[in-house]
Order: sequence, then C-alpha cells, then structure tokens
Amino acid sequence: MNNTSKKFNLKKESINYIIITIGTILTALGIVLFLDPFSIVAGGVSGLAIVLKNLLGWWLGLQMLVYNVVLFALGFWLLGVGFGFKSIYAALLLSFLIDYFEQVLHLDSMMKSLLLNSQIKIDPLLISSIYGGVLAGIGIGLVVWRNASTGGTDIIAMIINKYMHISTGKGLLIVDTIVTMSAFLINPLVPMYGIIAIFVTSKMIDTVVEGFESTRTVLVISEKYDKIKEKIFERLDRGVTILEGKGGYTQRERKVLMIVLTRREIGELRRIIKDIDDKAFISIVPNSETLGYGFKKLG
Repeated sequence: MNNTSKKFNLKKESINYIIITIGTILTALGIVLFLDPFSIVAGGVSGLAIVLKNLLGWWLGLQMLVYNVVLFALGFWLLGVGFGFKSIYAALLLSFLIDYFEQVLHLDSMMKSLLLNSQIKIDPLLISSIYGGVLAGIGIGLVVWRNASTGGTDIIAMIINKYMHISTGKGLLIVDTIVTMSAFLINPLVPMYGIIAIFVTSKMIDTVVEGFESTRTVLVISEKYDKIKEKIFERLDRGVTILEGKGGYTQRERKVLMIVLTRREIGELRRIIKDIDDKAFISIVPNSETLGYGFKKLG
C-alpha cells in the first residue's frame, strides 16, 4: 500500500514539474521576446529588473534571482515548504532561461529587429505588450495551477488569494500596477504599455487557472432522482446532496439533487440524466471557487 502510494506521488510530482517547466519557459519567452526589448515594465521583479538593466546594464535574470530571495522567505513562511521547493525550482529556471535566451541566443535583439524592421505598419510597443502579456500569463498560469510560483510579485498575489479570497490574477493586477506606476518617474510613456501587459497577463492567468479548475453546481429535479443519484456515484464518483423542495404552483414535495462537478464532467452528467429521465429539470450554475473533499484543499 505504501509503495503504491509513493509511486503515485512520484508520478504526480513528476507531472507537476513538467508543467511547471513548460510554464516557466513560456514566461521567459514572454519577457525576453517582447517585454524586455522595448523596456515594457509590467510590474513585479521582472519590471524592476528591466528598469535597472536599462539604467545600469545589469543582467536581467541574475537581478531577478537576487530580488526573489526576500519574496521566497515570505513564500516559505505563509504558503508552506512544499510550495517553496517548487517555486525555487521555477525561479532558478526562469532566471537561467532569461539570461541564456538573452546573453547566449540573443533572442531579445532578434525580436526587436523583426518588429522594428517590419514592412507592416505596427506599433511594436503595443504588439509587445499584448503578446508578452499573453505568453507570460499562460506561463505563470500553468505554474500557479500546479501550486507554485515563478517568484516575484505572483507570490504576493497568491498570498492575497489565500488570505483575502481575491483571484490570483486580480491580486497580481493590483500589486503589479503599483510597481508599474512608479516607472513613470523614468519614462511617462512606456509604463502605459506596461499597464496593458499587466491587464493581459492577469486575464490569461485567470483563464488558465480557472479553465483547469472550473467547477459547476448542478441542481436536478426528477421523479427518478434515486436512479440518477446511483448512476452519479457509479460513473462520476461524486457526492450528491439531496435537498427538500416544494413546487410553488403544485405545492408538491420534491427531491432536489445538488452535485458539484468539474466543467469536464458536465457532459457525462447530462448523458446520465437523459438516459434515465429526459424530462428532468436541470440548472447549472458556475462557481467562482470550490473548496473541500474532491476539489481544492481548504486553507
């Protein structure tokens, strides 16, 4: 039993680190290809590092690694050691990839040259803020989905999410906007594009995280509620709560099934109900968050 459990945990952790690695690579590409070449300060540690790189010429990845030390201390303290280990891996990898992409492969100068010399009339700052935000947002979203962080202000955003129940994307939007506004002291124009990048990044994070963890509460009214309940146990392995209801017009006592499912399971539930009672009444309500057994851990 213990050996099986260990194998399962090892497999789960391996998948976690693969997804974190993919997310970190996408985040690094978003920064190197789009944000850094045009000095778009999209908040956080990377934004601060971009400002100081322009002023002092310091390497971007190395700066981010140094700044993250203090934030990791917060991560260990408030979010747990397990969170910290995965985040250290992501932050080390991100710092390494950024400097490797810039100092060895020179991807930053390559993309800047392509955008500036394009035959199509485009605003390179606008394009970079949008695409940089999309790539970084997807990357950070994948990392956050596996309960980790690439370091920087997304650690603060996850702390806000845990203790204030504000979504990670919105938390990041608040913190990084404050950081970006300070960049107006350096250049009054470029930080405006940084705000666009922050907005796009936050939306992509929420899209990725909520897309994987999105849940629905389903209410089912049927005369054959007992058979539906048994099939849900059998085919979906989900809990069912039976509520007492009363028809407003008929005044008849009715049983109402309440089931919380992931979005992917809704199709199977519909098939179950259709096979048993195609005249059943179903109401599907989206949830902002689901905590407890079978879903995200409470606390």
